[in-house]
Amino acid sequence: MMMAAVNEGRNWTDANTRVICNEKGTFVVFYDTIIFARVNGREYFSDGGYKTATTGSRLRALGAPYSTNEKKNACKLTTQKKMVSLYNGK
Repeated sequence: MMMAAVNEGRNWTDANTRVICNEKGTFVVFYDTIIFARVNGREYFSDGGYKTATTGSRLRALGAPYSTNEKKNACKLTTQKKMVSLYNGK
């Protein structure tokens, strides 16, 4: 359901995960952490420093080659500060 909302560009909420679509882009928020942003066709991923199995599962569902194992993680992560900046349009 999360991916359908992202792909369709529509807002969606279920428990601890939200898809927010606005004039700046499409964002996925897991708890209070922006883990995904699609802005101007470019995708950004962040684990917000929370290297949990659930965060990893959400990131992989969004297409990130993410692993909580640092040696296996092939995902370029974006800082939470940058993710907030993208969300705020700065």
